[in-house]
Amino acid sequence: MNERVNIQKIAQESGVSITTVSRVLNGTGPVSPKTRKRVEMAIEKYNYSPNALARGLISRQSMMLGIIVPDISNPYFSAMFNQVERAALNAGYSVILCNTFFSSQSLQEKQHKTEEEYFQMMIAKQVDGVLIIGGQVDLCTVSEEYKEGLRRLSQIIPVVVMGKPLPDTGCLFIERETGSGVVTALNYLYTLGHRHIAFAGGEPGVVITETRLNAYKTALEALNLPYDESLVALTNYYTPDGYTAAEMLLGRKKRFTAVIAINDSVAIGFHRALTDQGLSVPEDVALISCDQFFMANYLTPRLTSIDQHSEMFGRMVIQVLLSAIKGIGEPVKMNITPELIVRESCGTRLGYRNLD
Repeated sequence: MNERVNIQKIAQESGVSITTVSRVLNGTGPVSPKTRKRVEMAIEKYNYSPNALARGLISRQSMMLGIIVPDISNPYFSAMFNQVERAALNAGYSVILCNTFFSSQSLQEKQHKTEEEYFQMMIAKQVDGVLIIGGQVDLCTVSEEYKEGLRRLSQIIPVVVMGKPLPDTGCLFIERETGSGVVTALNYLYTLGHRHIAFAGGEPGVVITETRLNAYKTALEALNLPYDESLVALTNYYTPDGYTAAEMLLGRKKRFTAVIAINDSVAIGFHRALTDQGLSVPEDVALISCDQFFMANYLTPRLTSIDQHSEMFGRMVIQVLLSAIKGIGEPVKMNITPELIVRESCGTRLGYRNLD
């Protein structure tokens, strides 16, 4: 009714204190049913809804969360952020996205603002909690400066980090990658008759690359297949890196009939390189991705992929952060089973071909 109505007016109308109105608005503290009813009637009468700033002043919370990612253009991070933001909004929080442009190369060349500087920004913005998805924490070796930055941040704000635990940083870590999706992909190719299976993409020195590469080696051993280093082409995680990986493998003149790409983006680049060399998928080379993005179903042929359920994971991690803000938090290891999505790029009828 009246846009100028404030919390004082609601308190006066209800015959209670501002603190009591605050308790009703935020669902905190004891309020008798009779008193709550009076306050709710006044709120309804004036159609009162405090803005985020006013609510923050009342609850001493900013109702903002900081989300730090290394590259929002990467489909993995954008899909994750989309679900995180949606869940945060449903919980009444706004989000501040920090896209750090981090890579191992930028770390060496100091091209951009450091992640530690973004940590300081989160403190200055007085966010209620911080979620870190990737970045330097993904490296096998993390700098002491980064660890110290995490320590300082976690002393002031609850921090949830997706990645391997870093001792004595005070953060809540969520581990996810086990490499099981790679094992599923390789076993599937094996059942189709493939025995010469290459691995493409991923950056050396990054936890997810090392984890998936180790899973590839373990799966080969379990099937009594030899590990051949010349069938591994580590590059990076983007489409041009898939193209480069294909050039590397083809240039070695080492026979392979199937390829496991570290993600869909790499698979797309790999496919393009094969096509440029006059090779067809899946007739000449079967292609599977061990991390599905949104584009897999729109390629020709449609890309067989491992769905890591990143969207589901994004919804779950924000709940961990919200719990940490409330003082409820302990180390978490989420076990979301990857799912094989069979499409066209492996050729389900390849079993009739003589692949050896």
